[in-house]
Amino acid sequence: MTTTHTSTRPRFRAALFPFSLVACFGLLFTSCKKEVDVVTPKPPVEVPTNPQTPVGAVTPVATPEGTAITATIGPAGGTLESADKRLRVTIPAGALSSNQTISVQPLTQNHCPLGTGKSFRLTPHGLTFSKPATISFHYDDKDVNGSAPQLLRVAFQNDKGSWQSPATRGIDTTARLVTVQTTHFSDWGLFHRMEVSPDHAFVSPGEEVKLKVLEVPINPYEKEDDQLVPIPYYVPSKYIERWVLYGDGVLVHRLNEGTYFAPKQIPADNPETITVFLNQSTTIDGQVFKDLRLVSNIFVAPEGISFQVSKDDWKTFPGGANVGSGNNLIAGKIGEEHVQVIWTGTPTGTYSWTAGPSVSFLYVNGLFHRSHMYFKEVSGGSLRVNNDHPDWVVGTFTLTRAGWYDVAPVPPAHGTSSIKGVFRVKRL
Repeated sequence: MTTTHTSTRPRFRAALFPFSLVACFGLLFTSCKKEVDVVTPKPPVEVPTNPQTPVGAVTPVATPEGTAITATIGPAGGTLESADKRLRVTIPAGALSSNQTISVQPLTQNHCPLGTGKSFRLTPHGLTFSKPATISFHYDDKDVNGSAPQLLRVAFQNDKGSWQSPATRGIDTTARLVTVQTTHFSDWGLFHRMEVSPDHAFVSPGEEVKLKVLEVPINPYEKEDDQLVPIPYYVPSKYIERWVLYGDGVLVHRLNEGTYFAPKQIPADNPETITVFLNQSTTIDGQVFKDLRLVSNIFVAPEGISFQVSKDDWKTFPGGANVGSGNNLIAGKIGEEHVQVIWTGTPTGTYSWTAGPSVSFLYVNGLFHRSHMYFKEVSGGSLRVNNDHPDWVVGTFTLTRAGWYDVAPVPPAHGTSSIKGVFRVKRL
């Protein structure tokens, strides 16, 4: 077994928690973390990769969800968008010889291999255009969790249930748009050409997470149009440059598979970040994109709400979350001790402590209290929350100068201390 020693120079992590989770991990929990040792055992026999002749994946057809958006578009052309602005269809002048009722219908699920985000049905099926129409997908952080914007592709499902991917005509990483052209309508969705799976995970200290690097083996150089989208396979190891763990714990990997072993204590930063650097470029509309990376975020915390005062041991309180009503609460309890974090507004975001209960921290143990305030002074630090996962509400918080009060002695004692905390709780 060999050990790869990597630089301890801090690097900035920009990811994605999604929680797509995660996702939003990337925006909420960006921090500077050290690059740590990665254990690389001697490679075993290569795991199965791409077949010589990939077969297109046949999947179920999704069912409609929500209300379709319709418009009448004729020879002059026109544009139609989905209600959530995720999908835009632009039909040029001269593409249609007569007026047509065009519809965009959201679907329940994106069945495309390595599909990401919501898919849509464009109707009428069977309609063909004299000039190609342009389909633009707007992507967000959740769509690129575990992958990269330059590895997003658009696909449609044909009448046999197989998925086909047109050549990407453009990608705008500022406007976050992926664009293709087509002469027909069908069911359409985004998918990853390559990804690390899972793109995020939630584990307790001491647990482990299995990871794998997958691809949908299609031509990355955009020379072919309407390629069949096969089932995912392991990425050939020649396309993987290296694995890197930023944070605590141990990462063991072999070629295109890895295992992350979480530290036995809550780490200093959350989430931990595993990055797979690819030894491959991709070309989109003549532009070559290099330095492609796949990122997985692992949030390490026991179930409950945990906090640490200064350098003391961590303490974890079983608890739950009540979020989404505008008045949000994370609370935990052990016997007579209880702790709570309250914030108002959206259930996901970053918040500063306030002079009052709007964004507040409170710990009570009999006559001993800790608070986000010391008399009239509000502590520095912040609360960061992610509510995007269907089961878990996760987050971190810091208080640089939290007040403590003990009214048992005479006279009562008081002072300040620093606090950091994490929570991983289920909704009540």
